[in-house]
Amino acid sequence: MALLPARSGMLAGARRRVALAFVPIAALWFVVFWAALGVRPAGETKQAEPASAVLQQIVASGQTAPVGGSFDRFEIAGQAIPAPTNLSGDVAFFANIARGKAEEGLFIAREERIDKIAAVGDVTPGGEHIADFTDHPVLALDKAGTVAFAAALTGGKATSGVFVAAHGKIEPIVLSGAAAPDIAGGTLVSVERPVLDDSGNVAVLVSVRRGRDVSDAILLRRGAEWHKLVGVGDPAPGGGTFSGFGAPAINNRGAVAFPAVVDQGPILGGIYLFEEGEARLALAAGSPAPDGGIFGKFSEQVAINDAGAIVFSAVLRQGGPPGAVFVLEGDAVRPIAAIGEPAPGGGTFSAFTSWPVLSPLGTVGFVASIDGGPSPSGVFLYGADGLNRLAAVGETLANGGRLVSFPLFPAIAIGPDDAVTFAATSERDGARRDAIFYHGEPRHARR
Repeated sequence: MALLPARSGMLAGARRRVALAFVPIAALWFVVFWAALGVRPAGETKQAEPASAVLQQIVASGQTAPVGGSFDRFEIAGQAIPAPTNLSGDVAFFANIARGKAEEGLFIAREERIDKIAAVGDVTPGGEHIADFTDHPVLALDKAGTVAFAAALTGGKATSGVFVAAHGKIEPIVLSGAAAPDIAGGTLVSVERPVLDDSGNVAVLVSVRRGRDVSDAILLRRGAEWHKLVGVGDPAPGGGTFSGFGAPAINNRGAVAFPAVVDQGPILGGIYLFEEGEARLALAAGSPAPDGGIFGKFSEQVAINDAGAIVFSAVLRQGGPPGAVFVLEGDAVRPIAAIGEPAPGGGTFSAFTSWPVLSPLGTVGFVASIDGGPSPSGVFLYGADGLNRLAAVGETLANGGRLVSFPLFPAIAIGPDDAVTFAATSERDGARRDAIFYHGEPRHARR
């Protein structure tokens, strides 16, 4: 089986067991970009945004940062960091800082104001200092504006932890060095990839030491209590034992979805769902794909909404297209887009360069590269009116600027009302600036 390749930030143990099973999008070099209303298409295409949607710049390089200095980049080593948003129009984001007291930090934009969540060098309530936000920073944002994040620590007992930030304060909810819940003799070595629901429940991917062995597990915090959902060595539904995990995803009904690799069983892994106190196999590697072939490799990251739909990308074997984006609803798998198919706006899909995302409304978003079209790449949304291109590299902004590129490995985030956020580079009057943009209903009208 297979998960798609961990481009960075996977736990050490997960990297060893799972990396070869992932889709190799880290090797792709694409200058892809997306935008929104106020963008004039480079080629004729139907636009996907609602009439009230606008493109708003949240923050740009050169702008003064709350920690001193100025915002510089919004990625790490070419990897874009998704910037989650909520119904209030809040946007949480990661940024590198130039000439400031901190080299990097996490921030939240509310209306016209940008506030610090946490920055390198900050002292945590336990006395440790924040060293960085891991190789692959992840922010989770709920409807109240609470943010969950992971950080590497120095100067204390803990070397990593997951924190929640609210009302200008951060609090640790789990730290390395603590006893691993429901794992006899286990100690947490590292924690990362937190996801958060609107009730404050948090799921994380952790590394656990037992004696000389280190393995991985997924933990869930409900209220103030942590419990293990699954761990390496546990029996896997459908046979075999779990040997590695991708990132967890959580919805507001208590379900946690995750991709996993399995050893010594009739299948090599699949996408699993934990709900009502137990895990079940939702889709197995080797299962037939709707348009031919079988599922060979699943994305390391999936998304789940409150209706229980799961979106993922996959590599296919033994026929059918080489790869595609799918939605799993119950036992039914529905294709959204496939390599080789016509892309809205012209050309054909040649690769899917971001993990797909899913909104509560059922809208699927992804970034793809295009062969033979007016633009080499673009962002696409699949919703009630089908598959549409939102924007593409080369398009012109309403202010006269032009979308010229986005990070080497793009990422997209989608909010509960289908608002889209992204990091990108625009050019105007010969000057280029990195920025985070928001596409949706005007943020100032939400409060």
